[in-house]
Amino acid sequence: MVGRYGNDELNKFLFIVSLVLIVLNLFLQIRALHVLVVLIIIVSFSRSFSRCFDKRQRENMKYLEIKNRFFGNRQQREYQRQRKADRKAAAEGKRVLICPYCKEKLRVPVGAGKIKIKCPHCNQEFEETV
Repeated sequence: MVGRYGNDELNKFLFIVSLVLIVLNLFLQIRALHVLVVLIIIVSFSRSFSRCFDKRQRENMKYLEIKNRFFGNRQQREYQRQRKADRKAAAEGKRVLICPYCKEKLRVPVGAGKIKIKCPHCNQEFEETV
């Protein structure tokens, strides 16, 4: 496969779709579904053995954009949510800490030095320097 494009996210998706359609066709016995499966497999193999890297990368990027529009990137959303909470706490003059016992987020005042914190969720106490 030297000099060939190989597999990417779009090819993996096409492979999964073809498997699902094959299983579905076992029960439904529709000729058009069989033809569709064969076409999807041909497209997938032609993409894998292609030497046009630019075209295949553009196709894959377009697929990933559509996928992220529907499903989104969960880690990216969580990171953005955390950053928003940190900015909000900083604007209020507070800092967000995470309880080491129950992993809940707590807001404490900035610049208080070493303080003893009692978590309102699990009632455990711990010390932290802020």
